[in-house]
Amino acid sequence: MYKILLVDDEVLEREVLKIMLGKLKNQVSIVGEAGNGREAIELDMKLNPDIIFMDVKMPGIDGIKASEIIKKQNENKVIIMLTAYDDFDLIHKALTLGVNDYILKPVKGEKLLEVLRVQIDNLKIDKNRIKEKELLLIDKIICEEENEAKMLINDIIESYTLASNEDAAYFRQKIELLGEKMIKVASKFRFRDNDWINEEETLSEFKFLKDMESIGNYIYNILTLIFSETPQNNIEVKKNDVAKPKCLNKALEPALKYIEENYGEQVLLEDVASVSNLSPYYFSKLFKKEMGMNFTTYVTKYKMKKAKWMLKNTDIPIVNIASELGYYECGYFTKVFKKIEGITPTEYRSKKD
Repeated sequence: MYKILLVDDEVLEREVLKIMLGKLKNQVSIVGEAGNGREAIELDMKLNPDIIFMDVKMPGIDGIKASEIIKKQNENKVIIMLTAYDDFDLIHKALTLGVNDYILKPVKGEKLLEVLRVQIDNLKIDKNRIKEKELLLIDKIICEEENEAKMLINDIIESYTLASNEDAAYFRQKIELLGEKMIKVASKFRFRDNDWINEEETLSEFKFLKDMESIGNYIYNILTLIFSETPQNNIEVKKNDVAKPKCLNKALEPALKYIEENYGEQVLLEDVASVSNLSPYYFSKLFKKEMGMNFTTYVTKYKMKKAKWMLKNTDIPIVNIASELGYYECGYFTKVFKKIEGITPTEYRSKKD
Protein backbone atom coordinates (compact mmCIF):
# COMPACT_ATOMS: atom_id res chain seq x y z
CA MET A 1 0.00 0.00 0.00
CA TYR A 2 1.49 3.34 -1.09
CA LYS A 3 0.83 6.46 1.02
CA ILE A 4 -0.36 9.60 -0.77
CA LEU A 5 -0.41 13.24 0.36
CA LEU A 6 -2.73 15.67 -1.46
CA VAL A 7 -1.64 19.32 -1.61
CA ASP A 8 -4.01 21.91 -3.10
CA ASP A 9 -5.46 25.15 -1.71
CA GLU A 10 -8.86 24.28 -3.21
CA VAL A 11 -10.79 21.81 -1.02
CA LEU A 12 -13.01 20.84 -3.97
CA GLU A 13 -9.93 19.92 -6.04
CA ARG A 14 -8.73 17.62 -3.27
CA GLU A 15 -12.14 15.95 -3.09
CA VAL A 16 -12.09 15.32 -6.84
CA LEU A 17 -8.62 13.75 -6.55
CA LYS A 18 -9.84 11.48 -3.74
CA ILE A 19 -12.72 10.24 -5.90
CA MET A 20 -10.35 9.50 -8.80
CA LEU A 21 -7.82 7.77 -6.55
CA GLY A 22 -10.60 5.59 -5.14
CA LYS A 23 -10.19 3.38 -8.21
CA LEU A 24 -6.81 2.31 -6.84
CA LYS A 25 -7.93 1.89 -3.24
CA ASN A 26 -6.23 -1.50 -3.01
CA GLN A 27 -2.86 0.04 -3.94
CA VAL A 28 -2.89 3.51 -2.40
CA SER A 29 -4.01 5.19 0.81
CA ILE A 30 -4.50 8.95 1.25
CA VAL A 31 -2.76 9.72 4.54
CA GLY A 32 -3.09 13.52 4.59
CA GLU A 33 -4.18 16.76 2.95
CA ALA A 34 -2.52 20.17 2.87
CA GLY A 35 -3.76 23.57 1.68
CA ASN A 36 -0.38 25.20 1.09
CA GLY A 37 3.31 24.48 0.68
CA ARG A 38 4.21 25.01 4.34
CA GLU A 39 1.66 22.43 5.47
CA ALA A 40 2.92 20.07 2.77
CA ILE A 41 6.49 20.27 4.09
CA GLU A 42 5.33 19.64 7.67
CA LEU A 43 3.05 16.73 6.74
CA ASP A 44 5.75 15.19 4.56
CA MET A 45 8.08 15.03 7.57
CA LYS A 46 5.31 13.76 9.87
CA LEU A 47 3.57 11.21 7.60
CA ASN A 48 6.38 10.25 5.19
CA PRO A 49 4.11 9.68 2.15
CA ASP A 50 5.43 7.77 -0.85
CA ILE A 51 3.76 10.07 -3.39
CA ILE A 52 2.71 13.73 -3.22
CA PHE A 53 0.23 15.40 -5.57
CA MET A 54 1.33 19.04 -5.42
CA ASP A 55 -0.55 22.05 -6.83
CA VAL A 56 1.75 24.69 -8.35
CA LYS A 57 -0.13 27.87 -7.43
CA MET A 58 -0.83 28.22 -3.69
CA PRO A 59 -0.67 31.08 -1.17
CA GLY A 60 2.51 31.46 0.87
CA ILE A 61 5.01 28.78 -0.09
CA ASP A 62 3.94 27.62 -3.55
CA GLY A 63 4.23 24.13 -4.97
CA ILE A 64 7.53 24.75 -6.75
CA LYS A 65 9.30 25.95 -3.56
CA ALA A 66 7.71 23.22 -1.42
CA SER A 67 8.82 20.57 -3.90
CA GLU A 68 12.36 21.93 -3.86
CA ILE A 69 12.52 21.74 -0.05
CA ILE A 70 11.00 18.24 0.09
CA LYS A 71 13.31 16.94 -2.64
CA LYS A 72 16.35 18.27 -0.76
CA GLN A 73 15.26 16.26 2.28
CA ASN A 74 14.62 13.12 0.22
CA GLU A 75 15.45 13.10 -3.48
CA ASN A 76 13.56 9.81 -3.92
CA LYS A 77 10.24 11.29 -2.85
CA VAL A 78 7.75 11.07 -5.72
CA ILE A 79 6.09 14.42 -6.49
CA ILE A 80 3.48 14.86 -9.21
CA MET A 81 2.74 18.51 -10.00
CA LEU A 82 -0.78 19.79 -10.72
CA THR A 83 -0.97 22.96 -12.78
CA ALA A 84 -3.84 24.86 -14.40
CA TYR A 85 -1.35 26.69 -16.58
CA ASP A 86 -0.05 25.20 -19.79
CA ASP A 87 3.22 26.99 -19.00
CA PHE A 88 6.14 24.90 -20.17
CA ASP A 89 8.68 27.22 -18.56
CA LEU A 90 7.05 26.52 -15.20
CA ILE A 91 6.86 22.81 -15.93
CA HIS A 92 10.50 22.78 -17.00
CA LYS A 93 11.51 24.47 -13.74
CA ALA A 94 9.59 21.86 -11.73
CA LEU A 95 11.16 18.96 -13.63
CA THR A 96 14.61 20.51 -13.19
CA LEU A 97 14.07 20.40 -9.42
CA GLY A 98 13.47 16.66 -9.69
CA VAL A 99 9.67 16.61 -9.78
CA ASN A 100 8.69 13.23 -11.22
CA ASP A 101 5.78 14.19 -13.48
CA TYR A 102 3.02 16.74 -14.00
CA ILE A 103 -0.70 16.79 -14.84
CA LEU A 104 -2.57 19.72 -16.35
CA LYS A 105 -5.81 20.90 -14.75
CA PRO A 106 -8.64 20.18 -15.03
CA VAL A 107 -7.35 16.76 -14.03
CA LYS A 108 -8.75 13.85 -16.01
CA GLY A 109 -9.16 10.58 -14.11
CA GLU A 110 -7.64 8.46 -16.88
CA LYS A 111 -4.52 10.64 -17.09
CA LEU A 112 -4.09 10.75 -13.31
CA LEU A 113 -4.27 6.96 -12.99
CA GLU A 114 -1.88 6.50 -15.92
CA VAL A 115 0.75 8.78 -14.36
CA LEU A 116 0.24 7.27 -10.90
CA ARG A 117 0.66 3.68 -12.15
CA VAL A 118 3.99 4.61 -13.77
CA GLN A 119 5.26 6.09 -10.51
CA ILE A 120 4.07 3.08 -8.48
CA ASP A 121 5.95 0.80 -10.87
CA ASN A 122 9.07 2.91 -10.37
CA LEU A 123 8.69 2.69 -6.58
CA LYS A 124 8.39 -1.09 -6.83
CA ILE A 125 11.65 -1.22 -8.79
CA ASP A 126 13.45 0.95 -6.19
CA LYS A 127 12.25 -1.25 -3.32
CA ASN A 128 13.21 -4.38 -5.20
CA ARG A 129 16.72 -2.99 -5.67
CA ILE A 130 17.16 -2.67 -1.90
CA LYS A 131 15.87 -6.23 -1.48
CA GLU A 132 18.33 -7.42 -4.13
CA LYS A 133 21.16 -5.74 -2.24
CA GLU A 134 20.06 -7.44 0.99
CA LEU A 135 19.95 -10.79 -0.76
CA LEU A 136 23.42 -10.23 -2.17
CA LEU A 137 24.70 -9.22 1.29
CA ILE A 138 23.43 -12.49 2.76
CA ASP A 139 25.22 -14.34 -0.03
CA LYS A 140 28.48 -12.53 0.74
CA ILE A 141 28.21 -13.58 4.40
CA ILE A 142 27.78 -17.21 3.36
CA CYS A 143 30.68 -16.99 0.91
CA GLU A 144 32.88 -15.15 3.47
CA GLU A 145 33.49 -12.18 1.20
CA GLU A 146 34.03 -9.59 3.92
CA ASN A 147 35.02 -6.53 1.89
CA GLU A 148 32.13 -6.90 -0.53
CA ALA A 149 29.72 -7.45 2.39
CA LYS A 150 30.86 -4.25 4.12
CA MET A 151 30.48 -2.22 0.93
CA LEU A 152 26.99 -3.62 0.45
CA ILE A 153 25.84 -2.89 3.98
CA ASN A 154 27.00 0.71 3.66
CA ASP A 155 25.01 0.95 0.42
CA ILE A 156 21.92 -0.54 2.10
CA ILE A 157 22.19 1.84 5.06
CA GLU A 158 22.35 4.78 2.66
CA SER A 159 19.36 3.48 0.66
CA TYR A 160 17.20 3.09 3.77
CA THR A 161 18.33 6.50 5.05
CA LEU A 162 16.96 8.10 1.88
CA ALA A 163 13.80 5.97 1.90
CA SER A 164 13.06 6.77 5.54
CA ASN A 165 12.86 10.55 5.02
CA GLU A 166 14.30 11.02 8.55
CA ASP A 167 11.74 8.65 10.09
CA ALA A 168 13.95 6.87 12.67
CA ALA A 169 11.22 4.34 13.56
CA TYR A 170 10.90 3.23 9.93
CA PHE A 171 14.69 3.09 9.57
CA ARG A 172 15.09 1.06 12.78
CA GLN A 173 12.43 -1.43 11.68
CA LYS A 174 14.10 -2.09 8.31
CA ILE A 175 17.62 -2.33 9.74
CA GLU A 176 16.53 -4.55 12.63
CA LEU A 177 14.91 -7.00 10.19
CA LEU A 178 18.14 -7.02 8.20
CA GLY A 179 20.13 -7.70 11.37
CA GLU A 180 17.87 -10.65 12.16
CA LYS A 181 18.50 -12.13 8.70
CA MET A 182 22.26 -11.61 9.02
CA ILE A 183 22.48 -13.34 12.41
CA LYS A 184 20.30 -16.26 11.33
CA VAL A 185 22.23 -16.94 8.15
CA ALA A 186 25.60 -16.56 9.91
CA SER A 187 24.48 -18.99 12.60
CA LYS A 188 23.24 -21.54 10.10
CA PHE A 189 25.84 -21.41 7.33
CA ARG A 190 28.96 -19.88 8.84
CA PHE A 191 28.87 -21.22 12.38
CA ARG A 192 26.88 -24.44 11.83
CA ASP A 193 24.10 -23.56 14.31
CA ASN A 194 26.52 -22.95 17.20
CA ASP A 195 25.42 -20.31 19.72
CA TRP A 196 28.13 -17.82 18.80
CA ILE A 197 25.83 -14.86 19.52
CA ASN A 198 22.71 -14.25 21.59
CA GLU A 199 20.30 -13.17 18.85
CA GLU A 200 17.53 -11.92 21.15
CA GLU A 201 19.90 -9.88 23.28
CA THR A 202 21.74 -8.44 20.28
CA LEU A 203 18.58 -7.37 18.45
CA SER A 204 17.02 -5.92 21.63
CA GLU A 205 19.73 -3.26 21.62
CA PHE A 206 18.06 -1.62 18.63
CA LYS A 207 15.22 -0.24 20.77
CA PHE A 208 17.68 1.82 22.81
CA LEU A 209 19.12 3.55 19.74
CA LYS A 210 17.42 6.86 19.07
CA ASP A 211 19.03 8.23 15.91
CA MET A 212 19.67 6.71 12.48
CA GLU A 213 23.44 7.16 12.66
CA SER A 214 23.61 5.01 15.82
CA ILE A 215 21.34 2.39 14.26
CA GLY A 216 23.48 2.29 11.12
CA ASN A 217 26.69 1.98 13.14
CA TYR A 218 25.20 -0.85 15.21
CA ILE A 219 24.23 -2.98 12.20
CA TYR A 220 27.69 -2.42 10.74
CA ASN A 221 29.20 -3.62 14.04
CA ILE A 222 27.09 -6.79 13.86
CA LEU A 223 28.54 -7.50 10.43
CA THR A 224 32.06 -6.85 11.75
CA LEU A 225 31.39 -9.29 14.60
CA ILE A 226 30.27 -11.96 12.12
CA PHE A 227 33.57 -11.77 10.26
CA SER A 228 35.72 -11.38 13.37
CA GLU A 229 34.64 -14.79 14.67
CA THR A 230 36.20 -18.02 13.37
CA PRO A 231 33.68 -20.15 11.47
CA GLN A 232 33.16 -23.77 12.54
CA ASN A 233 32.96 -25.19 9.05
CA ASN A 234 32.30 -24.02 5.54
CA ILE A 235 29.34 -25.63 3.90
CA GLU A 236 29.95 -26.55 0.29
CA VAL A 237 27.06 -26.46 -2.08
CA LYS A 238 26.60 -29.71 -3.98
CA LYS A 239 28.24 -29.50 -7.39
CA ASN A 240 26.44 -29.94 -10.67
CA ASP A 241 27.63 -31.30 -13.99
CA VAL A 242 27.05 -27.88 -15.51
CA ALA A 243 29.65 -26.00 -13.50
CA LYS A 244 27.71 -24.91 -10.41
CA PRO A 245 30.12 -22.83 -8.28
CA LYS A 246 31.28 -23.93 -4.82
CA CYS A 247 29.47 -21.06 -3.13
CA LEU A 248 26.29 -20.52 -5.10
CA ASN A 249 24.34 -17.31 -4.67
CA LYS A 250 21.13 -18.32 -2.90
CA ALA A 251 19.09 -16.21 -5.33
CA LEU A 252 20.05 -18.58 -8.15
CA GLU A 253 18.98 -21.82 -6.48
CA PRO A 254 15.28 -21.52 -7.46
CA ALA A 255 16.39 -20.49 -10.95
CA LEU A 256 18.55 -23.58 -11.45
CA LYS A 257 15.79 -25.77 -10.05
CA TYR A 258 13.34 -24.20 -12.52
CA ILE A 259 15.70 -24.98 -15.40
CA GLU A 260 16.08 -28.59 -14.23
CA GLU A 261 12.30 -29.02 -14.09
CA ASN A 262 11.45 -27.20 -17.34
CA TYR A 263 14.35 -27.93 -19.69
CA GLY A 264 11.95 -29.63 -22.11
CA GLU A 265 10.29 -26.30 -22.84
CA GLN A 266 11.42 -22.88 -24.00
CA VAL A 267 13.15 -21.48 -20.91
CA LEU A 268 13.00 -17.67 -20.97
CA LEU A 269 15.25 -15.40 -18.92
CA GLU A 270 12.31 -13.23 -17.85
CA ASP A 271 10.43 -16.24 -16.42
CA VAL A 272 13.46 -17.59 -14.54
CA ALA A 273 14.33 -14.13 -13.17
CA SER A 274 10.77 -13.89 -11.86
CA VAL A 275 11.16 -17.21 -10.04
CA SER A 276 14.18 -15.72 -8.23
CA ASN A 277 12.29 -12.46 -7.51
CA LEU A 278 14.93 -10.46 -9.40
CA SER A 279 14.71 -8.05 -12.29
CA PRO A 280 15.80 -9.57 -15.64
CA TYR A 281 18.69 -7.09 -15.87
CA TYR A 282 20.06 -7.84 -12.40
CA PHE A 283 19.42 -11.60 -12.78
CA SER A 284 21.33 -11.70 -16.07
CA LYS A 285 24.36 -9.95 -14.57
CA LEU A 286 24.30 -12.08 -11.42
CA PHE A 287 23.89 -15.33 -13.37
CA LYS A 288 26.89 -14.65 -15.61
CA LYS A 289 29.03 -13.60 -12.66
CA GLU A 290 28.18 -16.66 -10.57
CA MET A 291 27.97 -19.33 -13.28
CA GLY A 292 30.81 -18.16 -15.52
CA MET A 293 28.57 -18.10 -18.61
CA ASN A 294 25.48 -16.28 -19.75
CA PHE A 295 21.99 -17.61 -19.11
CA THR A 296 21.31 -18.83 -22.66
CA THR A 297 24.58 -20.76 -22.83
CA TYR A 298 23.86 -22.46 -19.51
CA VAL A 299 20.36 -23.55 -20.58
CA THR A 300 21.70 -24.86 -23.90
CA LYS A 301 24.48 -26.84 -22.20
CA TYR A 302 22.01 -28.27 -19.73
CA LYS A 303 19.77 -29.42 -22.57
CA MET A 304 22.77 -30.99 -24.33
CA LYS A 305 23.71 -32.85 -21.13
CA LYS A 306 20.23 -34.34 -21.09
CA ALA A 307 20.50 -35.13 -24.80
CA LYS A 308 23.75 -37.04 -24.29
CA TRP A 309 22.18 -39.12 -21.52
CA MET A 310 19.22 -40.05 -23.73
CA LEU A 311 21.47 -40.83 -26.68
CA LYS A 312 23.60 -43.15 -24.53
CA ASN A 313 20.91 -44.81 -22.45
CA THR A 314 17.81 -45.01 -24.65
CA ASP A 315 16.76 -45.89 -28.19
CA ILE A 316 14.50 -42.86 -28.51
CA PRO A 317 14.69 -41.52 -32.10
CA ILE A 318 16.77 -38.36 -32.38
CA VAL A 319 13.80 -36.38 -33.72
CA ASN A 320 11.88 -37.29 -30.53
CA ILE A 321 14.82 -36.38 -28.30
CA ALA A 322 14.93 -32.98 -29.98
CA SER A 323 11.21 -32.52 -29.31
CA GLU A 324 11.55 -33.55 -25.65
CA LEU A 325 14.22 -30.89 -25.21
CA GLY A 326 12.06 -28.17 -26.69
CA TYR A 327 13.64 -28.21 -30.17
CA TYR A 328 10.87 -28.59 -32.73
CA GLU A 329 13.30 -28.46 -35.64
CA CYS A 330 15.47 -31.57 -35.54
CA GLY A 331 17.95 -29.97 -37.90
CA TYR A 332 18.44 -27.04 -35.53
CA PHE A 333 18.91 -29.43 -32.58
CA THR A 334 21.59 -31.29 -34.55
CA LYS A 335 23.33 -28.01 -35.37
CA VAL A 336 23.36 -26.89 -31.71
CA PHE A 337 24.55 -30.31 -30.50
CA LYS A 338 27.43 -30.39 -32.99
CA LYS A 339 28.47 -26.85 -32.09
CA ILE A 340 28.85 -27.81 -28.43
CA GLU A 341 30.00 -31.44 -28.67
CA GLY A 342 31.92 -31.30 -31.94
CA ILE A 343 29.98 -34.23 -33.47
CA THR A 344 26.38 -34.87 -34.51
CA PRO A 345 23.87 -36.70 -32.27
CA THR A 346 24.01 -39.69 -34.62
CA GLU A 347 27.81 -39.85 -34.36
CA TYR A 348 27.63 -39.49 -30.58
CA ARG A 349 25.11 -42.33 -30.30
CA SER A 350 27.22 -44.61 -32.49
CA LYS A 351 30.18 -44.09 -30.14
CA LYS A 352 28.26 -44.93 -27.00
CA ASP A 353 29.68 -48.41 -26.78
